[in-house]
Parts: sequence; C-alpha cells; structure tokens
Amino acid sequence: MAFEGNIEDFGVADVLQLINSQAKTGVLTFHIKREIISIGFENGMISSASHNKKGVLKPIGDYLVLTGKISKVDLKKCKSISKKKGVQLVDTLVKNGVLTKENLEKIIEFKIQEIVDELFTWEKGEYKFQLGEKLYSKSTYSVLVNPQFLILEGMRRIDEWPKIKEAIPDAKAIFKKKKRPSLSIEMGEQENVVLKLMDSKRGVADIVEASGLGRFRTYHAIYNLLDGGAIERTELVAKQKIRKRSFEISRQATVNIVVWVIMMLFITVNIILAFVIHPFYKRNHSNYRSKSEHLERYKNR
Repeated sequence: MAFEGNIEDFGVADVLQLINSQAKTGVLTFHIKREIISIGFENGMISSASHNKKGVLKPIGDYLVLTGKISKVDLKKCKSISKKKGVQLVDTLVKNGVLTKENLEKIIEFKIQEIVDELFTWEKGEYKFQLGEKLYSKSTYSVLVNPQFLILEGMRRIDEWPKIKEAIPDAKAIFKKKKRPSLSIEMGEQENVVLKLMDSKRGVADIVEASGLGRFRTYHAIYNLLDGGAIERTELVAKQKIRKRSFEISRQATVNIVVWVIMMLFITVNIILAFVIHPFYKRNHSNYRSKSEHLERYKNR
C-alpha cells in the first residue's frame, strides 16, 4: 500500500493517526520546496525521523557535540570505527561507552519530537507513505513512540505558533538581556538554557542550533523571556555563516580517475609521437611523388 496527498487537504495529524490506527509499517515522507521530513513507522508506532533542510541532512554526531553530550575527540574516533566496520555511528557510540543505551534512546525520542514539532508548523506540503520501507535499516537501536502523544503536543503548539512567530519574525534577530529585567515570569529550565546563550552576537537561529532544545522549544523560551521582560530585541542581526562544502571521493572512484588520466596521457603522447616521427606534410609529399612518377611512366608507354 502506498498513499499520497497534501497537508492542506489531509492534515499532518490526520495522516499520523491513520497510519497509527491501521498499525502500518513503512516510511512517511513530507516535502515542501527544498525541505524533506521523513518518519519511520513500525506497527503504527514512530521509530525514527529525519529532517533534510535545503539539501543538508544534519548528522546526529554534530548535534551531540554541539549540545555537549559527547566530545569532538570521541566523535572523530567513533566515526573512524564506524566507517571501517560499516556500521551506524550511534551503534559505535554505545558499544564504545561514549553513550549509554538509555541516553541514546532519550536523544532519539527527543529528536523525533523535535522533527514532528517542526512538521506541525508547516502550512503546506505534500506527503507520501511507502509501505514496508525502513528509514534506518542498519541501526540496531530504535525506539517506539506513540504518535497520539506527539499529535496532542503538536496540536497545542499549532495554537501557540502564530503569536510566537509574530513576536519573533526574523531568525537572524539578536536579543539581549535587559540590565534591569522585570522578571515577571518564573524561569524554567528551557528559559535558563536560552538566556545563557544570549551574548549579543547569536541570532535566533544560532540559539536554536546551540540550545539542543529544538526550534519550537527555543522559540517558545525566547517568547516567554521577551514577554516576561527579561530580554529585549536589538537592532542588530546575526551574520550569515558561510559553510564550506566538503565531499569525499571513494577509493574506487579515485582509482578510476587515475586510470582515466593515465589513458588520456598515453593517447595524447602517442598522437604527438606519430606526428613527430611521420609528419603529415611528409606523408602527403611522398604520396604526391608516387602519383607523379606513376603518371610519367604511363605517358612514356
């Protein structure tokens, strides 16, 4: 079974509920412009999710380092091991004791919630469900999250999102702590995390990336701090980061390129030698002489 449509006609909550109620296994993919969100299901429960934004799928390793859950050294070491053994990075992190199985499961659950939160902010987009497909087929670690809980949270956040976006319309906007904050709100854990990241240089998008709270929770915390009088917006905007694109060439691809270059050099050298040893004009001259001699002999007969 495969079904598809758009969320304007059949909303995100409706699609999730349908797959859950029928206990289906497969991958549900939503896309709009250059964004793709994929959700893996096992017997109607959500087991995995990924968010590809503008052609970039952010690796979980970068997220773990950015949020302080693992070190750069551990990430580099485990990446190398994973590449050699051909296994998923998360499996290597657990096997080498960098993360516990319980911590990994909590992180996966959080990332699923974060991605579904993002999905509920979409007003347009198309979806397609592929029965029997798997999102991460090689990973030995997975979780099962009831979509009903995510739907309830998502619906609540849909109601809150418009006022949050109205207060924070620009992801590059920079906020700063007030010198004399009124602090009319009770500071929660998320507000404290966000407040510590405000340094008059980071924009909202930078804080989202560094907080590890996800887009909705970070925006919500900024909104609470702003509404409570703890922070204020500045006239500054964050500088756009220029990210260098990197790519890896496989060993086989490298060998193929080298062979191709050698062959082209060999052909080029042979062509040059052919013209040096047997110049074109000499060949033509020789042909011309042989034809002239043949004509003279014919006349003298």
